[in-house]
Amino acid sequence: MNQQALLIKTTGRGAIEITQLVNDTVSQLSTDSVLCHVFVTHTSASLMITGNEDPDVLLDIEDYFQAHVADANPSYRHNNEGDFDMSGHIRTLLTGEAKTIPIQNRKLTLGKFQGLFLYEHRAGNNNRKLIITVS
Repeated sequence: MNQQALLIKTTGRGAIEITQLVNDTVSQLSTDSVLCHVFVTHTSASLMITGNEDPDVLLDIEDYFQAHVADANPSYRHNNEGDFDMSGHIRTLLTGEAKTIPIQNRKLTLGKFQGLFLYEHRAGNNNRKLIITVS
């Protein structure tokens, strides 16, 4: 098993494709590894695998979240860091903080139109830490 941290700077809410960054890390760490586990160490950022062929996919996902997990919901009790605080936690619960993906030929085995994305659920600039483990 090999492990490495990856730091990613985000500049507001939205998804950032990290497939190539993780593939670069897998290529460095992997010799005969067959699995890659990616974990984001934050409660208001998450990981998702979704279509990377059309940018409208990401816009539609954000529209869905805006409609169903709105910021500043008056029923939220937790808002220590602003109106987006609790909605960010809920979005993370729905999308998840970890992914395990098979490795073939020292890269992630994703489908033709799949990409791995870091989803930032907060406004403003943030530094997000990912732990990449190959085994």
